[in-house]
Amino acid sequence: MSRVSVEVHIEVQTFYAQQMRLLDALDIEGYAQTFTEDGVTDHAHRGEKVEGRAALIAGANAALPRYRGVAVRHWNDHYLIDEADENTLNVTYCSLVTRTDAEGKVTFEPTFFIEDVLVRVDGQLRTKSRTVHRDGQAEPVARAS
Repeated sequence: MSRVSVEVHIEVQTFYAQQMRLLDALDIEGYAQTFTEDGVTDHAHRGEKVEGRAALIAGANAALPRYRGVAVRHWNDHYLIDEADENTLNVTYCSLVTRTDAEGKVTFEPTFFIEDVLVRVDGQLRTKSRTVHRDGQAEPVARAS
């Protein structure tokens, strides 16, 4: 594995900014399109693994009631990006989710450590797999290099 160029780093951050805006806007269909058709999301902290866009859409739609009537924001940072090959990137980062109600009261979700595999499909980045670890449930997963 090797570190990536500044251009690739910016491309990855832009990809996540677009992906999270879709999720925060509750555009589940648009969000699902940022994954490969067979993409996998594994919420390791609760033993919930979904495979494929259809399952991702179904699971996200089931969770929607919890996010209605609030402004949702995913705050991701501390990106480490490694190039596995010319079309595959391994990305780790930390995530905080906030919910702001109509009165401006902010509540916080637990923090998470995320491990993604991004691949290029027709020149565009897509999430091939995502593993979500909730902080506080196990030994820290974060790696430094």
